[in-house]
Amino acid sequence: MADGSPVTADDVLRAFAMDFEPGAGVLQRYLAQYPEHSIALVDLSMELTREFDDDLPPGAAEFDLAAAGMARLRESAITLEALQAAPAKTFTEAFDLLALPLQVALAFRERRIDVATLPQRIAAKVAEALKTSTETLLSYLVLPAMVPATRAKKSNVRPTAPEKVSFEKVLRDAGLDEQSISHLLREE
Repeated sequence: MADGSPVTADDVLRAFAMDFEPGAGVLQRYLAQYPEHSIALVDLSMELTREFDDDLPPGAAEFDLAAAGMARLRESAITLEALQAAPAKTFTEAFDLLALPLQVALAFRERRIDVATLPQRIAAKVAEALKTSTETLLSYLVLPAMVPATRAKKSNVRPTAPEKVSFEKVLRDAGLDEQSISHLLREE
């Protein structure tokens, strides 16, 4: 995970769950390395160390905990419909977090990227930045490319829908250097 690219919370939590051994100092190591994910790491640590008695039915506290978790998931996940209705600002803010150019954000917003050319690692990072699931993002991107309303209003002729292009072409058109493009296209 130390290749210089931003590490997502999901990446950190997944790695922590794989490394976790109670009392082995794994939590302290992860807290020192990823202080920005400390709350999620502590929550996951508590979940991993909690003991269950399979013979007893779940109590009210377990139901409340599950209900709170489900409510948190419903609140935080953007649906396909919400993503379709999201303003361009939602995409530009998400891509600011990813330190990618505005042109890339607009290509995602306008669904001009061919999903088959999008590395899974990048899809996961973009989905996290947009506060949605990777599946929802991919479902959004496979929809037909759209013509932005502002561009359609300024044209004297009816604009045609843009063609889907590769993620690499979007990066090149946005002016990224070869090293950045190579890094973004790399599958891990």
